Amino acid sequence: MDMVEAGAETRVIDEFATGFEGQIVSALGLRLSDEFSDLAVLKNLQGTEMGFARVYTHDGGLIEKAAFMSLTMMPGMRYFNIHVIPSPELNIPRFSFEGMLNPKGSQISIDLYPDLDVMMNLDYFKRRYRRVESVYREARFDKPIETIEASRMAHMRACCSPYFLLAYGVTPEHLADFSRYAQAYLADWLDICANPKKNTPAETLVRKVRRERIMQAIIEADPDRDKVVMLFGEELTQRIEQATML
Repeated sequence: MDMVEAGAETRVIDEFATGFEGQIVSALGLRLSDEFSDLAVLKNLQGTEMGFARVYTHDGGLIEKAAFMSLTMMPGMRYFNIHVIPSPELNIPRFSFEGMLNPKGSQISIDLYPDLDVMMNLDYFKRRYRRVESVYREARFDKPIETIEASRMAHMRACCSPYFLLAYGVTPEHLADFSRYAQAYLADWLDICANPKKNTPAETLVRKVRRERIMQAIIEADPDRDKVVMLFGEELTQRIEQATML
């Protein structure tokens, strides 16, 4: 892939991810946070601009943080990450939509991470993940995109919902399908946000601690973290993790 093609693919992915960013920001009435304004332009150790990260907050207390990031990891390889973290006081799953697209092997994943024990709460998923379940089954069984399966990483599988949708072999031509899948997940998630159950103080503490441990485990167990550190350095990598994950 030459640089023209790589640039075109970057624009396609950024436009795709930015559309979801605008939809979520509008639907929830989010405002841009000043805390992470330094990440609006992300540069590698050589000073080359590689992408951006934007973080939003919610004045009403519904959302603790919403992070939107897009990075060029190498020519032709673009990564995007949308991660919305609700307040731990509310029984709302985290919304996650991320993908890495490149000519040699791409993947996209979507989930509503529950921050709770999946097997002890199957009734919750059946009641609240109605659109999610339907589109998950469609993607998995009716219209497979080369490979759709559970995460290959044990630490990710331990934290996901029963409908964690992960696909390999994704190309920009598949983005329209994944846009529709992500819209279904987002619709269920917004329904949950519209009428959330408030946790007790004890439940809030458990959820907060569990969420922090999940995120720290994902960071420490990520086999590709060293590549990010080589690109940005340890200090900026930690700053990105703080903005988008913690």
